Amino acid sequence: MIYFSPVSKCPNIHLIIGEDDYLVDKAAREAIAAAVPEENRSSAVETIDGEADNAADQLHSLRECEASVQTPPFLDPVKLTWWRGVSFLPGSGREKIAESVKTALETFAKSLSDSPLPPNQHLLITAPKLLATSIFAKSLKAIAETTVFPSESRANQRFAAALETLPALAKAEGVSFAPGTEQAFVAKAGTDTRTLVSELAKLHSYLGDETTTATAAHVSEITSPGGGEPELWDVTDAVGARNPSRLVEVFSRFADVSKMGVLLATVAEKFFRELIVYRDAIDHGWLSGGGWSSSIPENVIRQLDDIGVGPGSSKNRWALGKSAAHARNFTPLELRTARWRLMRVRERLVSADADGELVKTELLRIIARRRAARPAS
Repeated sequence: MIYFSPVSKCPNIHLIIGEDDYLVDKAAREAIAAAVPEENRSSAVETIDGEADNAADQLHSLRECEASVQTPPFLDPVKLTWWRGVSFLPGSGREKIAESVKTALETFAKSLSDSPLPPNQHLLITAPKLLATSIFAKSLKAIAETTVFPSESRANQRFAAALETLPALAKAEGVSFAPGTEQAFVAKAGTDTRTLVSELAKLHSYLGDETTTATAAHVSEITSPGGGEPELWDVTDAVGARNPSRLVEVFSRFADVSKMGVLLATVAEKFFRELIVYRDAIDHGWLSGGGWSSSIPENVIRQLDDIGVGPGSSKNRWALGKSAAHARNFTPLELRTARWRLMRVRERLVSADADGELVKTELLRIIARRRAARPAS
């Protein structure tokens, strides 16, 4: 979801906020294209680097921006100052901003409000974060056209946001997806927009002239696993597939797994709790590759819905099929034992000084104990 400010009082000041650098950069380029004729962009756009780590560099960056804003266009009919990637706005998440920098930012924003820019000058500010309740933000809100790309903190929210963005990205690349394949694509490529665009281009080249529709097989064959910090479902996917090397690789990408022990144990315990339900449904003939059976008892439906995995849940057929496949990789006894072991691990993590490596070790033991799963009906 993208949030826009109401109609601006000063349409030549543009503020774009978001941690997704691809979306922010794209919105910035669109603002530049709307404000500056193409033939003037190489000379009429002045870019000021907003990345600065200390107070002295931050003040220097701000002064450069102020000087550019205060200098009218020379030979071009219009001028645009792009203060790009400002890393020290209020709410940036860094160490506390120095009082001198905070005051300078507030003074700058107030000066823009008190003395509007002439019609042939534009100011574009892009930044990863901005505290909406700060004086700087409130001062600019009244005068700037504002675009905010919200940062999703939960994995399922990032996944949903990526799925919402994907159709437009795929259309621009000339790619479409077979039903349910969008989820498989995002699950494998990750939720970073720039990565999705890159993988879509690769997928387009792979499909060639034969088709524009990507199937799950195409995604599996050509799409690379997303880099950077992994999602929690990367852990459960590796566990469900009983793939030790993949699980080790996923854990290696966490920035600080030592602080994630309780979270990882909780997620893994819930994962096995759901697989127990799926495996039981498979063994009773209530769940198959085609989905849920119409003969499933009402009391069982209620139990499934209570934990969010039944016929009434939001899981689509692709996600349901993946969960069923994971359940088939374990016997009922293995699943119940795995859940019990992870509950014990979580208790230990809560009561003792242990870290996420303990969860990794336990999961590797669980999935390494490979036995032939009881044939599912």
